[in-house]
Amino acid sequence: MTFLPYPEIPYKIVHTGDIFLLLSLGFAYELVMRIYQHRNERRTTHERKINIHLATLRYEAAKKRALGPSAFVETAKLERAVLATEKESAKLVQDRGARKVRGAKLIKKCNLATNVLILLTYWGVAMVAIDGSRLDDHNNESYDDVITDVERASAFWKGFLFPLSYNGMAYKISQFGIESDMRPSCLGALAVVWAARVTCGEVVDCAMQWGS
Repeated sequence: MTFLPYPEIPYKIVHTGDIFLLLSLGFAYELVMRIYQHRNERRTTHERKINIHLATLRYEAAKKRALGPSAFVETAKLERAVLATEKESAKLVQDRGARKVRGAKLIKKCNLATNVLILLTYWGVAMVAIDGSRLDDHNNESYDDVITDVERASAFWKGFLFPLSYNGMAYKISQFGIESDMRPSCLGALAVVWAARVTCGEVVDCAMQWGS
């Protein structure tokens, strides 16, 4: 007895150990990438100190300026300090932008390398396969049509994974290497890793929004 109803999945192939490994790998990889990306995008300690110092200088310069000509020398010194600090702050912002771009390029290369490595490692291996012969045809309107086991399994996956199964090339790429007659009824290793990465990314985003 369960609180939420779910369809029974008639598994034919389930590589439990590999699935757990790939889920762990995808979760850990996405977490590391998110941390690295966050470090590149956030302001450094030095940049925050410069911004605080700049705000203080602006405040002091405004106070001296309000005193009129009698505080001309002090005002001029503070304004020169403000200009110098603004220049340094602008350079730090530019450096952060360049660091963000370099980080994005590195993450893109790492993603490509990781996907290729997983695809080659599990080439031709289905992580999960559905036994279409154990699925009924109660959703089929025309009982005169002969539906194969592969077509039953394909229809089950499309309904179970909607809208992921209709996202185009990504779903098809995850099945590369698997025998063509098995592809509609199974999931590849990349799909498992991507599922873990998407889940981890959503958790990290929620945690950052909650903490901000």
